[in-house]
Amino acid sequence: MSVKVSIEEDRRKKVIDALAQMRDGLLSEDVILRAVLQTGRDTDRDTMRADLTFLERAGCVLVTKLEIINGEIWRVQLTDDGLRASQGHLLVAGVARRVVR
Repeated sequence: MSVKVSIEEDRRKKVIDALAQMRDGLLSEDVILRAVLQTGRDTDRDTMRADLTFLERAGCVLVTKLEIINGEIWRVQLTDDGLRASQGHLLVAGVARRVVR
């Protein structure tokens, strides 16, 4: 596996982990972006949206696009499969596996 793929998978895992920490599994893309950056993973809005689109296609999140004056903001909801992947109970291709220590 390439380093690039490993980084992408890890970043996506950080996204579902951030959502899993919320009682309702719901965050805006801006909050998710900040949470991922705080873990030391380098990313930007375009990369984050690509990851969210990937995770939505994989069934891990639901994305609702809300129109605002200067564009749109994405509201992201963790699905049951996304929660199971975050907990290590479901393997999702393209998302890093949970490491048990």
